Parts: sequence; C-alpha cells; structure tokens
Amino acid sequence: MDHIQVIGARIHNLKHIDVTLPKGKFIVFTGVSGSGKSSLAFDVLYEEGRQRYLQSIGQTLRGEAVEEKEPFDEIAGLPPAIAVEQNKIRQSNPRSIVGTKTKALHDLKWLYSLDGRGSDGERTQLSPDHFAFHASAAGRCTDCGGSGYFSKLDADKIIQDPNRTVSKIVSNVSAQLDKYLMNLAKENKIDWRNAVYANLPEDIRHKVLWGTDSYEGVMNFIKGRMRRKPESRAQFEQAWCSKFKCVTCYGKGLSDEARHTYIGDKDIRELCEMTMSELDQFFTKLNRDKSSYSVVGQRTLGRLSALFRLFIEVGLSHITLLRSIPTLSGGELQRLYLMYHLESKFDSLLYVFDEPTAGLHEREKQSLLNKLKQLTYSGNTVIVVEHDINVIKQADYIVELGPSAGKQGGEVLFQGTLEHYLQSETSVLSPYVTGRARILSKGPHEYRKVGSSTKKLVIRNANTHNLKNLAVEIPLGIMVGVSGVSGSGKSTLIMDTLVPLLKQKLDAVNIEANEDEDEEAAPEDSGFEQLETAVIEGAEHIQKCVCVSQKLIGRGKGSTPAAYIGIWDKIRSIFAGQPEAIAREYTASHFSFNTEQGGCPSCRGSGVESMDMGAIGIVNRCCTACGGSRFRKVILDIAYQGKNIVDVLEMNAREALPFFREHKAISQMLQTLIQVGLDYLPLGQPVPTLSGGEAQRIKLAKELGKARKENTLYILDEPTTGLSSPDIEKLITLLESFVEQGNSVIVVEHEPALLSYCDWTIEMGPGGGSQGGSIVASRPPSGLVVSF
Repeated sequence: MDHIQVIGARIHNLKHIDVTLPKGKFIVFTGVSGSGKSSLAFDVLYEEGRQRYLQSIGQTLRGEAVEEKEPFDEIAGLPPAIAVEQNKIRQSNPRSIVGTKTKALHDLKWLYSLDGRGSDGERTQLSPDHFAFHASAAGRCTDCGGSGYFSKLDADKIIQDPNRTVSKIVSNVSAQLDKYLMNLAKENKIDWRNAVYANLPEDIRHKVLWGTDSYEGVMNFIKGRMRRKPESRAQFEQAWCSKFKCVTCYGKGLSDEARHTYIGDKDIRELCEMTMSELDQFFTKLNRDKSSYSVVGQRTLGRLSALFRLFIEVGLSHITLLRSIPTLSGGELQRLYLMYHLESKFDSLLYVFDEPTAGLHEREKQSLLNKLKQLTYSGNTVIVVEHDINVIKQADYIVELGPSAGKQGGEVLFQGTLEHYLQSETSVLSPYVTGRARILSKGPHEYRKVGSSTKKLVIRNANTHNLKNLAVEIPLGIMVGVSGVSGSGKSTLIMDTLVPLLKQKLDAVNIEANEDEDEEAAPEDSGFEQLETAVIEGAEHIQKCVCVSQKLIGRGKGSTPAAYIGIWDKIRSIFAGQPEAIAREYTASHFSFNTEQGGCPSCRGSGVESMDMGAIGIVNRCCTACGGSRFRKVILDIAYQGKNIVDVLEMNAREALPFFREHKAISQMLQTLIQVGLDYLPLGQPVPTLSGGEAQRIKLAKELGKARKENTLYILDEPTTGLSSPDIEKLITLLESFVEQGNSVIVVEHEPALLSYCDWTIEMGPGGGSQGGSIVASRPPSGLVVSF
C-alpha cells in the first residue's frame, strides 16, 4: 500500500476527520496553535503505530477490564512509528551529557588508550578507564575529584551590599531562612526588618552568617542545602561560592597520566571542551595523516570524524561533548535524536517530529531540512508538525488543521501538494506562505527612537561562556531583539549574564526567575564561571525584572495550567462548598487528584497505568479503575452548575470564563490565558505535555494576572516557538502593549517577523561556539534585514 489512510480520527478536538498521506514523502502538518495537528500526528498515527508493534510481540497498552474505544474508525497502511517529541525527550538524566549520550566519549577514551602518546611521542598504553574522567576514579585528579576547582563559600557574595537590611540580605538567599530571623530579633532586641547590616556590631553580623542555637545562619543554611541536593550544588556554587583552580591538574580535572597523554596535541579534556565545528576541523586534519595510528584507531578516527560532521549538518555545531542534556532546548534535543536515526539507516518507518527547526537561525535551517528529507530516500515517511513558512514551502505534502484552536479546530482545511496549497481558498495559513497576508509590521517612522537621552542597561567585561569581554548597551523603554546563529552567545548574554547581574542588583522579590521550574536540572558543565568579571550599569532604571524562559513549569503529572496560574485552589473550594459536599464532609482536598482523599487509589491520581517494556521504555495505558479521570468515582457525584470536577478540568479558558463569571479572581486569570493565546488549553492538561512555547505563555499569563508596575523589564527566550503566523501577531500585540505601558521588552529570537518589529536589534556572532561571542551589530532592525 503506497499511502496511509486515516478514517474518522476523533481524539481530543479532532472531528471525525479523514486523511490520506503518501508514503515515502516529507509531510508537514500545520495549523494555528491548538488546531489538532499534534493530536493527529502523535496521538493517532504514532500511538497506533506503536500499539500495533507491541501487539505483534504480545503486548498491549489498552486496558483489560475496560473496553476502550479506538480514537478513529480505521487506519490502513500504517508502518511502525518513531516519534520525537520535545516534551518527552526533555525527561533525561540530569547528569547525562552529550558525550555519553552519543557514545563519543566512549570512542575517545578508546582512541586515547590505543593511540595516545606522551610528551616524548611514545604510546602511553593506558587503560580506557584512565580517560573515563566522568565515570572512573582512575581518570580523575585525586585532589579535586575531577571538578578541576575548589569552591569556598564567599561572605562577600552573600552580603553584596552591606548597606542593605539584614532581612533583604537573608531573603535573597532564602525566604524560608528570613522567617527565622525573628528568633534572633527576640534574643538581641533588634528591629531586623529595618536593621542595616553594616551598622550591626561585629558579633551580631557573625551570628547572621553563622547562626546560633535558635537560628541556622546563612552560611550553614547554604552548606546544608549543598549537601542535601547534590544535583543543585553547581547552582549554589555559582551563586554563593568563589572558585579556585586546582593547582594539581590546572583546572582540567584529569589524573596525571591522562593529562599527559595526547591525540594530536590535545588531551581528552581539551577535546571535550571544543565545539563540534572545532572538533570537525581537528579530526579532519587527523584523518589526513592517520597512517601512524593503529588499525582500530583509524576506524575510530573515521567514526568520530563522521559523527562531528553530522552534528554540524543537523545544526548542533555550537555545542560541546560536556554539554549537559537537560540544558539543551527542545529543538536541540530533537536534532540530537535525529542523528541516531540518520545513522541507523532504517527503512519503511514512519518518523514524526515536533518542530525540529525550533531554535535555528534562518540560514541554519536548510541543512537540517536536507537531513530530514534524507530519511525519505530509504522509503521512510517523515511527518513534521511545523509552523515555519520555509519548511512548509519544501514539503512534498501538506495537511492543515483548523480553522481555530480547541473546539473551534480539529477540521481538515487542506490536504495535498504545495502547488495546490498555495492556491487554497480554505487554508488559514497559506496566505502567509504566498505573501498575500503578512504578520503585523511597523512602518519606517513607527520605530521608537534611541538617542543619548534614552535610558540604558550597560554590561561591561562580559566573559561568560563564549562571550569575548563584551561591552553592550541595551536601550530601555522599547522592544529589543537579540539574534544570531545557534551558539552565537545571545542566550549567554541575556539569560546567563544579564539576568544574574540584575538579580544581584535588585531585591530578590523583584526578580521573577521561573520559580516553579525544576530545581534539580543540572547546569551545563562550563568550567569556571566568569560572571564575576562582568558589571552592569543602569539597573536603577527598572523596578522589576520578569524573566520568562522555555523551561518546563514542572515535571509532575499532577501539575496543571489551573494550578500554575493560581485558580485551582479556588475552584476546589467552590466544589467543597456545595451542599452535597458539605453533607459528606468533603474538604477542598477531596477535589484534588493529588491527594489520598480525592485521587484514584489504583493509579494514584495519574489517570494511567505504567508498564516497563524493557528496551521500548516506559509506556502508559488508561487506568482501568477510574477510566482516566484521575479521581475516586464518588468525588464525581458532586456538581457545580451541573458540572463535576473532571468536567471543569476538561474545559478550556474560553469555556470556563462564562462558567465562573461570578468569581472575579478566577475569571480574571482565565482572561489572561485568553490574552496570551491559550484559550484552547484544557485547565487540567498535565504540564509535562505542554510545549516550551505554551509553558512560556502560561508564565506570561500568570504575570499578567499580578498587579503591574511601570519600569518592568520583560525578558523572553524564543517566545515564538510553537506559534503560527496569526499567533505571532497576537504575541507581538501583547509585547507591544507592555512597552506602551511604560515597560521594556527583550526577546532572544530567530523569527524574522518579530525581530523586524523590534525597535532595536542586537546581533551576536558571527558564528557559533568559539566563532561567536561578539556583537556583530546593534542598531534598528532596518539595518539587519540581510541577516534574516
């Protein structure tokens, strides 16, 4: 059968749709956010492809006690399926790094063991363990344990400004610790809320830092947290410790033997700290003169050389082998996984990708698209869920869903070739592809002017990661775009330099650094932090900084949009106040699937039963006890305005708004979800299933629901991820409103439409990794058109 035929697909918002897809082609599923394209791609095609494979080996994902209906009438011609979703592959071991994930470190340690040479040019003949510095004691420096440095708590980093009050100094470390200051207040009869640290007697200052019997002290608090949370140790060290290079290993973390063994003129740590583009150049030279290597060494050289070339071709030239997996963006993760499949040379499979070009500069996308198309040369069918116009233009076949989001979506607006798509009168997005419609833009005289009187943030001596001692001025009171190729330093400049510097200057209560994100994610192993060399000027011009990244807002399946924006407790209280609930003595806890009182005891409130399928991994099937509702059945007897708690969780914001119109606090927050374009999102959708872009917009919605101040700086990291052209227009309108209200906006972006709308643009580069880290241009966007 030369095509895949889907009849009557009806999961989520899909309205019994029929789709016919040609096999062996590059297919794009597109549509506005929430239109149903991911439901069709992942929840129908991929899940059924996986289900059929498991059935063929005697396994099943479906429940046995409950008759589960198929989410479609019929699917014919479906091959085995492989899916790469951004929100699924993010869940990696916090200590996993690129070098181990790709097996490159394994090959490197064997290469050094077989053909490594000492300073005298002779082979050192060490075992592979001597080069496994991340896993073996034999390869680590005995003095520093392989870290390459020693760290020591630095009181100056904790105090920062001795003219601040003790309360503000302590709360900057921990709001929890600040509460216990009252114990010291009673003992020493001092007004801690207003007492300035510099004015305190020396013995009292010592107590603040080192504690008493009734008060832990700042230093002891930090030490305790570093011991209790080893995954977060690096974050604490960066914030509160000074680092000293290990004098034994010179900061490399290697044993003496490994440190004096070389391939070319590099030890293994030096290679691991190179970017992929640098490794590609280095190994290309080695391959030209490989006759001095062993037979196995020559094969290993060739394998590594091909691997590093592949990294470049999929748009990962800027990363290093030491880069930790959790620090990769969703797009970077997908491209990493794509490499596995390109190397496997499988045929006749169905591949499903979720916005694989996310995070790529315009000039980087073509190489990746070529690699995706390469999968079809072996007879594989490739489906990408995408909004990018350049991707759509290169599709062999296009399916657009819509016309809107949520229950107003789920229909097939178009299916066919690009030629016919460009002529479609039913498509919402094809006018943007042809140029008949354009995203909101500014005229030449509508850009806000930047002059000598414009207030600015000024960063000097910035050396974080690949930044080259930068000095940069960032105008305030306007919208600023920061662009550049992958690895050029744009996120390093803004997220890793500007934000921490502002946190040092502003009170902790004024910096919103995504407090609900997973604290356990390991930071990149970047060696020595160089942030202490950077300084910032102009922070006094802003009252608050709101930093909205794409990191997940929680990993637990019990976390939902309703809980994150703060209306879930209020909704549960409403149900607990119903007459029948009062009669049964139900409390608000009974209306949470995360509690013993309310959650299904069989699945513990998850709605699914997990099965370990060995090499296939963990797969889930619907809970046979609660049917996926996540609640005890008796809880569903309680209704408010004819709806039970599950009915409410299945509502989206637009449906819930009139339902809760009498509850002002709830309706206000629902309005903010609608304002940021998430009106289609179910209130009870598990947070781990959200895309990075959706998570970012929920954070914006939460911020919009708060009392707003003027002179707030909003910082967003690639906010257009996951957005179609109409959705980008909504985002631009929202960001423009922030500026109109007297605030400043900085966006780290690749999307040309948003960058061209910014009043000022800063382009990083010129390349990625060591070829980046410089300011290429800083000017109004009209001067940067060529870069888009």
